[in-house]
Amino acid sequence: MKYKKIRGLKRKVAKIQNWIEEYLELDIEQLSKHKYRYSKVYVQPWDNLTLTKSEIPEPKGKAKKEIINGLEKIYDSWKKELDKINQPYYLKIWLNEPRLSKSQVVCALGERIEHYENLFTEADFKQNDSSFTKQMSSDFKWEPKLDECHYWKNDLLWPIDQYDKIENAYSDRRLLKKLENADIKKEKTTYSDGTEDTIFFVPVGKIWIGEK
Repeated sequence: MKYKKIRGLKRKVAKIQNWIEEYLELDIEQLSKHKYRYSKVYVQPWDNLTLTKSEIPEPKGKAKKEIINGLEKIYDSWKKELDKINQPYYLKIWLNEPRLSKSQVVCALGERIEHYENLFTEADFKQNDSSFTKQMSSDFKWEPKLDECHYWKNDLLWPIDQYDKIENAYSDRRLLKKLENADIKKEKTTYSDGTEDTIFFVPVGKIWIGEK
């Protein structure tokens, strides 16, 4: 796996503060309307999709520390607002390890609460082994879950003539064969139009679900 070199790290760290400031205020009106709100790590380059075969390395050092601190600041700010609405709510940090850039603060109301409570696969990771949770307040209580990448069978069986490169079609089909033979979670689903599909859940790390 090739990793892209991140240049201008000091500028990237400065953008982390911009992200924190932008998402500190919770829009209660939008939350009441849609029943959920979230803040992912909207910081370049970690929120970008790379168009090459190389991967953007996860935040390290100061950038890692600032992002983790930012997630907690956003959580604390949202909690103050949610405590005023006088109704049950869901508010948790989804702290991905090692995929820190996929972490987010999530809140929900009503029927969305149950949806999020049952979203992740159970795991038995030991919190003492995590350098991520140790960087947050000791007031947090953490639940370990599996961080999983999802693949849809139908997406990997896209008609060959619709690929820009035939090599990509063959690559998708090789991946599908590996997924079908792998000892991983698989879930069949049927869409509203009657189309059947299979979702493959590939473990890629941990998710610590935290709340104060």
